[in-house]
Amino acid sequence: MDTPTLPARLRWLGRRLVLGGYYRVVHANYTHQWLAPTKQTPGGSIRSYDLYNRHGTDEMLAAIESRCGSDSVVYDVGANVGTYSLSLAAGGTGRRILAFEPAPPVATQLQANVAVNGFEDRIDVRAHGLGDTADVIPFYVSSYTELSAFDRESAERWEAHVREICEVRIDRLDTIAEETTPPDIVKIDVEGAGAAVLRGATQTLESVRPIIFLEIHEDGLAASTTAECRKILQSHSYDVVDRGEYWICVP
Repeated sequence: MDTPTLPARLRWLGRRLVLGGYYRVVHANYTHQWLAPTKQTPGGSIRSYDLYNRHGTDEMLAAIESRCGSDSVVYDVGANVGTYSLSLAAGGTGRRILAFEPAPPVATQLQANVAVNGFEDRIDVRAHGLGDTADVIPFYVSSYTELSAFDRESAERWEAHVREICEVRIDRLDTIAEETTPPDIVKIDVEGAGAAVLRGATQTLESVRPIIFLEIHEDGLAASTTAECRKILQSHSYDVVDRGEYWICVP
């Protein structure tokens, strides 16, 4: 194995110090609920226990907001702490958001953000994942919580490490759409598992035809799933508009 160069070691140390320190402070803020600053987003004004506004000018969030109607149903797959869900809920009181977040500590933070905004009637938090089967499988909680995933490789990117392995339920998007209101828009941000989510949405892609927003994740992964995602979408007659870091997929 090659010995890391000095610049590589310095980059690793910098990330550990900056990201590690930030996450420790933010986790403490969520735990004690000291401060939920107001943030301006493409959907409107929201509050969250995050300490800075990471998505105030988010291009994909703005694109989703522009496609949402006053009563749209949005599936936020990989909701993290809920910035997209909160913003879209703020943008229309008649909208319904199903927010899927499988990482247990992050799902708890998401629920705290929903509560501090009073959006319990607009956002339905689902503390589980979506994939191509219904099962309970291992989930890798990363030291950088937003990298947490159903595969170890994703959870260990950018010098992160796995803090905990727990069992988390996954379900098929098709099953959710049958049991509740089908989506008008589906946003997918699930590290390297986008293809699995799409494979579990076959009936919905064929019959409901929602607009899909797919965030691309390739950095730090040995294999790319983007080709498989494109193949699945095109097999269901979706046009894929590549915006660089994300796709807009229109039936």
